[in-house]
Amino acid sequence: MAACLFHLCSQNVVALQKGIQSVTVFWSVEEERSEDMAKLLGIIPGLDWSRPVTLYACSIDVITEMDGLVIAGLKQVRRHTISNGHLYTLDKCQLKTPKLNGGFYISSLGPADMEIVRSFWRYSFTETREVHLKMITSFPSVAIQMKSSNSLKAKKTDVQNEWDNGAMNEKHKDIPEEERNDEETLVSWIHSYKNGLIGNTFTVKEQRRRGLAKVATQTLAHHFLQKGHIPVIAIESSNTTSIAFHKSMGFKLSCAVEDAIRFPEGTSLKDLEFELP
Repeated sequence: MAACLFHLCSQNVVALQKGIQSVTVFWSVEEERSEDMAKLLGIIPGLDWSRPVTLYACSIDVITEMDGLVIAGLKQVRRHTISNGHLYTLDKCQLKTPKLNGGFYISSLGPADMEIVRSFWRYSFTETREVHLKMITSFPSVAIQMKSSNSLKAKKTDVQNEWDNGAMNEKHKDIPEEERNDEETLVSWIHSYKNGLIGNTFTVKEQRRRGLAKVATQTLAHHFLQKGHIPVIAIESSNTTSIAFHKSMGFKLSCAVEDAIRFPEGTSLKDLEFELP
């Protein structure tokens, strides 16, 4: 079968916020029978379909196909939509060399950055701090740090060299936390998620319109392409600024997706083990 199931539930990754279960699912609705996919979904280790399950960045076709589907002997009767949007992908031929102005350098996110990254993340309610920490330190990320003129020369990196040798996350995995000081400030970042998507792009208000988010996004996208992976980002339909921003870098519309909570028969929002914002 051509189905591709990305397992992201608590047994393998660490429990999500207050026990939420999550999974990213994809299959071709033209090539695969939904009943066959239901059988595969029903045997994923750690997923309890008698409880609500959150579907992350799943295609609208697949989510619609799951309506009324019987999984592990339980009929999936309704869903609660968290957000809807589209996936955007980037081809290598579309990528341009990023240019970083003086006064900033590139590294990867580390444990010391977790709280500030989390404080600006709209969907922080979906992850515990433990999982979020593991996510930003275990998966590829880009952090743009600002240094004072007194200390910049000590650890400044050349973004062009990073681009040319493809060593973004290897050569500068993290600057050791003991070497960080008050003269360094995290001002822009992007990281990847457990399902392979990139996102949570953010630049602090005082440093916007300097091209930092663009450099961060292009650097992480380049890292993915160097590893033979296609950079993919999910953007909400209402976020027209982000859509325009990513299109300006060559990201192309792929398919419609939705984040939703799937409820089996006999359950509802009151059965959630976490609070929606």
